[in-house]
Amino acid sequence: MPQKKVVGTIGDFSIFQVIEILTSKNMNMKEKIFCFTMLLMLVLTACSNNDEPSPINEGSPRDWSFGKDQVEFYVNGVEQSSVTEITVRSLQLEGCGDNAAFPWYDVTLKVKGLLPKNKVFNIQVDADIDRFEGTTIYNGIEYNVTGIYTGNPFEHYKDMGIKVYLEEK
Repeated sequence: MPQKKVVGTIGDFSIFQVIEILTSKNMNMKEKIFCFTMLLMLVLTACSNNDEPSPINEGSPRDWSFGKDQVEFYVNGVEQSSVTEITVRSLQLEGCGDNAAFPWYDVTLKVKGLLPKNKVFNIQVDADIDRFEGTTIYNGIEYNVTGIYTGNPFEHYKDMGIKVYLEEK
């Protein structure tokens, strides 16, 4: 006879044994409440989601979609006026040095308007709260990427901006 698959245990009891005990008529109310509490604790711990962001990997205060009026984008010193939006998404890096007050982030810049047909051009950079740097390949050429954020990230987003510079290596 195949055994029942045990999906969780409470001490030496499987969930099936706990349910069997809860439904038996030989238990007083105190014992049923205890077993129900144990079962509830098992279910709650089994349903925890460790993939959700924790405070250490939440985004930067600079995460935002910057519109055309907030964006300056340059390739080898030539402004690219076709860029209509840059969306910033980031994850805080662990081990940011001795001072946790100045964290670094792994940032993706999603640039709209640089590529034809409204395709999004992604640039990976490392950033702090004021500036960023990295490398990327655009049209088959490798570029150093630098940039700055303008405005205070703790005030209204309409007063913020982003400047991105691609310089051929």
